Amino acid sequence: MEVLSVLDPIEAVDAFIDFRPDMVLLDMVMPEKDGIDVLDEILLSGVPTTVVLLSNLSDAYLRIAQGVARFHGAPELPVLRKPFQRHELAIMLRTMLPG
Repeated sequence: MEVLSVLDPIEAVDAFIDFRPDMVLLDMVMPEKDGIDVLDEILLSGVPTTVVLLSNLSDAYLRIAQGVARFHGAPELPVLRKPFQRHELAIMLRTMLPG
């Protein structure tokens, strides 16, 4: 497994397009840019990927993110609630990544 971590949401979409990951773990709370904005830009890019939302925000906020995904024709996005345990992340990765 190859991993790329991007801490700056302004650089996130460019890094995503260059790296072309099979999966994106997208934190919904970021400085300077909203997670929903980054999600929208990722889905607009046309690069196929699986997006998992990381959040401790309200269900209402996550429904907005799901609405953005539906708008782009993406399926319901899985959510990993923060704080999560390492084994929860491992299960998510095993069940969602190809191969």
